[in-house]
This record gives sequence, C-alpha cells and structure tokens, in this order.
Amino acid sequence: MKIEFFALGVFLLSLVSCLPDDPPSYEFEYDTIITDTPVNLEKINSEFDDYNSDLPYSYGSLPLIFSSNRNSNGENFDFVFKVIEVTYHSKDDVLNFAFPIGTSDSFIDKLFPLVNSDFDELGPMSYYEYPYEYFFFATNGEGEFNINYVYTPRSDWSYNGLQRLYGPFEASAINSDADDLYPAFDKLGTLYFCSNRDSEDYSIYSLVPSADLPLHEFLKTEQEVDVDKVQVLSSEANDKCPSIFGNFMVFASDREGGYGGYDLYYSFLEDGQWSAPQNFGPQINSEYDEYRPISFDFAGFRVMIFSSNRPGGKGGFDLYGVIINSHIENYD
Repeated sequence: MKIEFFALGVFLLSLVSCLPDDPPSYEFEYDTIITDTPVNLEKINSEFDDYNSDLPYSYGSLPLIFSSNRNSNGENFDFVFKVIEVTYHSKDDVLNFAFPIGTSDSFIDKLFPLVNSDFDELGPMSYYEYPYEYFFFATNGEGEFNINYVYTPRSDWSYNGLQRLYGPFEASAINSDADDLYPAFDKLGTLYFCSNRDSEDYSIYSLVPSADLPLHEFLKTEQEVDVDKVQVLSSEANDKCPSIFGNFMVFASDREGGYGGYDLYYSFLEDGQWSAPQNFGPQINSEYDEYRPISFDFAGFRVMIFSSNRPGGKGGFDLYGVIINSHIENYD
C-alpha cells in the first residue's frame, strides 16, 4: 500500500464528507476502538519510547510521524512512520483506528534520510504556507536542541512531480543558546514554540514571521527578531510541546494543580488571545507523565493522540488515542 503524502488529503476529505450511514446488515471487524477513555495504540507502539507525533493531514488515512528510540535499542530518538486508517461506523457509533502493514510513502522515503541522525530528533511538525510545504523538527546535534526545517514546493508531490526537498536548515530566527523545540503555527501564521532560554524551566514563546519573505527565508535570518513569552500559557513550571489545530492548542505542563508528572492542557484562541489553560482532567491525565499531544477532527469527533509512560503499556512511553469532545469545557 502506498500513501501519496500530500495529494491524497483532498481526495480523502471528499470521501469522508459524503459517507452514507451504515446499512442495518453492515458488519465490520473493529481493530482499535477509540472512546473518551485513552486507548493504547499498541499495534504501533514498541517496548521502547514512542512519542512526539505529528499528522500532516487528518482525512481518514493518517500518515503518523513520531519519535522513537526503537531503532537504536533505547539510545537516540529518530522518526518513525506508520499509517492509521480512521473510520466511523454509524450503526455502532464507533470510531475505529486500523493499522495497515507494508505502507510506504515517497515523501517519507526522501525525508527521513535527511533528518534522522545519530542524535535525537524530536517534535515533528508539518505546515503548509502556499506554495511550500514544511517539515519542522528539533535535534540536539550541537548539544542543545535547535529547531530545523525542510521545505518543498507542494506541486512537486503531485503526479509526476519533481519531488524536490531543500534542507535541513537551522531556524536561526527562532533558536537561542538554550533548548528550542516543538514549533506550531496558529491560523493567523504566528509561530509558537517552547524554550528554556530565560530559566531552567520551559515556557511557550511566539513570534510573527515577516510578511515580506517566504517563511524559509525568514527562518534563515540571523538578525534579531521579536520573540515574546506567551504569559497566559506559561507558568513557573515547565510548559512544553504546544500543538495547534485551528483555534485549539494542546500542550504538556508539570505546573501545580495537576495529577502528577506532566499533564495535558488545552486553550482556545479567541479574538487574537489565548484563553487560560484548562487541565483535561483525571480521565485523560494520570499520576505519570502525559506528553506531546496533537489533535484533529474526524466525523464530528475531536480526537487527540498523546504519549504517556503510565502502567499497562508496551514499555517506556506509548502512544494513546482518545476522543476529547466531552473533556473540553463549552465544546461546540
């Protein structure tokens, strides 16, 4: 099975939007049923640490990229690619994840040799700004974590496209002498990331890229740019791993008031301002560490994939899936 990474998204979206109700005689063998209680995605997890995921698009066949140290027997982290087939079954009101084997992707085949190394690669993030597609990540090849990126003309991944990749380049406009990781963009194009540049603890920062330059040119600049700590999202503890879907941010924090270790929080972008973060509560968070959440919408469900080292997994950090509609205050 081959998934064409960029071009397939619009086609799959059109399929999802016109799916009929399941007929009474419909039968389906479910694989991993996703509910409002976290479910271990055991078919893609390993005995090692599996976390830091990213979804380039969310239209039914999800090309999930995540960090794992499985390939080095627990040493350095690099990126792993798996496909999740997401389906909704109205007869049983079931959201199902399936995990096909033998999948490949021409974009991934060219990308991973460029970005994976003998160091740690964390925080993958895909972003589209016409006419370019970007892949962001952080690596600690120089000691501290720095944000890097690869970019490509999106048209290169259509039928008979040139399939060009440029990079990786260091995002000099973002990086500091400290650790800088987990970039994310809101719907207005503001860039967010976390860093421990001002203290030992991580906070969430933002900057507005120049409108006069393509994003990849702006990120290369070594001139000083305005980087601001987002006070409403940051605490006196560690606030990490921001990820944004539409006007909705999820992130991890070990601030006071949680349930133990790192917990998952959410915030809404309203009139250009982020709302006060809310804890997802004890049905999602545990006394252990919940980390690097990402969210997406499918068939009326808002779904989150995150990692946790709670007991009952396959080992270390595992990836989990959960429907979060009922866990969000005032969710429409």
